[in-house]
Amino acid sequence: MNSDKKTNNNEVRPEQAIDELFSNDDTWAELSQDWQTQSVHKTDINALVRQTRRRTYAAKLCFALNVMVTVGLFIAFIYGLYDGQLGQPVNTYFGVGAFLSAIFTYVEIKIRLVTWRQLCDSPEKAIENAIVACQSSIKYMQMTKISFLPFLLLMNWFVYVVGQTEQKDVLLAFFLANGVLLLMYLLVDYLHRKRKKQYQQLLSNLPE
Repeated sequence: MNSDKKTNNNEVRPEQAIDELFSNDDTWAELSQDWQTQSVHKTDINALVRQTRRRTYAAKLCFALNVMVTVGLFIAFIYGLYDGQLGQPVNTYFGVGAFLSAIFTYVEIKIRLVTWRQLCDSPEKAIENAIVACQSSIKYMQMTKISFLPFLLLMNWFVYVVGQTEQKDVLLAFFLANGVLLLMYLLVDYLHRKRKKQYQQLLSNLPE
């Protein structure tokens, strides 16, 4: 009798076994979920750091190109003044273009330098750095979209004056010049909207 009682006490009821089985499954599921979340989070942070670094390099390259274009326009303008063979419309185009480009580059310097001084490669500040870089890109693209207006007026004036001087039909030249500017504007507008969307996504990932 005693042995039967001991046996009964040591027996595991089916309901208890089922509860323990599901309890273990829940524990492993939680551990697996935590591990997967940590792994993805780490990969996302590393990817975000690389993305911010690539965009910073691209911004510096774009800035260098803008500086070279500005210097080139000033050189062409000065050369046209001293040589006297380019003609007044071309010299005016180069001079006004150099002036507008210098203003554009100056504002770009102010936007970019403030951002570049704040950036670092620390993974702990990856989201904050990406937000700062996005803000800089948004401001730069806003400025670029605004600058299309004076360059558009300058380009159309130049095409018109050259057409009047050369006594040629300038309709095709108008279409080509404005078509190129329109495509450039649409590209900048697309990137602008894309950066604003990424900016909102980054803000949602900030720890509360």
